[in-house]
Amino acid sequence: MLEKNKGRMHTLMEIYTKSRGKGFGPEAKRRIMLGTYALSAGYYDAYYLRAQKVRTIIKKEMDGVLEKVDCLLTPTSPHAAFKIGEQANDPLKMYLEDIFMSPASLAGLPAMSVPCGFAKPHRSESHLPVGMQLIGKRFGEEILFNVGRAYQEATEWHKRKPVL
Repeated sequence: MLEKNKGRMHTLMEIYTKSRGKGFGPEAKRRIMLGTYALSAGYYDAYYLRAQKVRTIIKKEMDGVLEKVDCLLTPTSPHAAFKIGEQANDPLKMYLEDIFMSPASLAGLPAMSVPCGFAKPHRSESHLPVGMQLIGKRFGEEILFNVGRAYQEATEWHKRKPVL
């Protein structure tokens, strides 16, 4: 496939090469590179196959728990929200903020985050949002939407804005 630009034809590979990183911030690029590294030929067995085994265990455990309840309620993250750019220089801290969201994603389960309050982060005058995560059974989105809607009808958290 060719595209004409400024009187010159570009190949599809040139277009990909020039546009591939556009729109991704440093954190997204870092995660893409880590994933590419883990899937590279020399590391496939060491990382990918082991990760698939762990993923299977997480899936089975979560499916087992969800046989007994309609959905799970967990924190969305271990800490209150942080200000934009505040953790940009600490990739490990950024990864750890996803710790409660990862299991649902790994298990292929529907999940959603609902605002549930505000907390005063360490060394901050602001009160920043806190979310609760609802995790449902496979194809159980309807239950999640109903629980989320009922919670929002019973509270006002989703209407409040943080004071920065």
